[in-house]
Amino acid sequence: MTAAQMADCNIELGRLARAGELGPVLDNIAVPVRYVLASGTSLGSKGDEQERMRASLDQVFERKPNIQLSAKVPSNHGAIPKKDAPAAAKAVREGAAVLGREDSS
Repeated sequence: MTAAQMADCNIELGRLARAGELGPVLDNIAVPVRYVLASGTSLGSKGDEQERMRASLDQVFERKPNIQLSAKVPSNHGAIPKKDAPAAAKAVREGAAVLGREDSS
């Protein structure tokens, strides 16, 4: 990708991650979801915009019991697979455990 394409992509992702855009999508999810949330800054972020987007998930966690926070990790979202793989694996196990309980009901 060119620098301009990458910038356009990041701008679009920022728009899609806003509560008004993402909230209705999350509200329609019926399966168990476990979030591993980054707390580090993201390339190109300004001020507290990343933390405001992350904080908007609290409302989702409150109204959708099947969507839960598994962990908040110190890295940024791009580094989670490399630096916080154990937290991601734990989130997968949590979701699988919920699915296993539903299957045995």
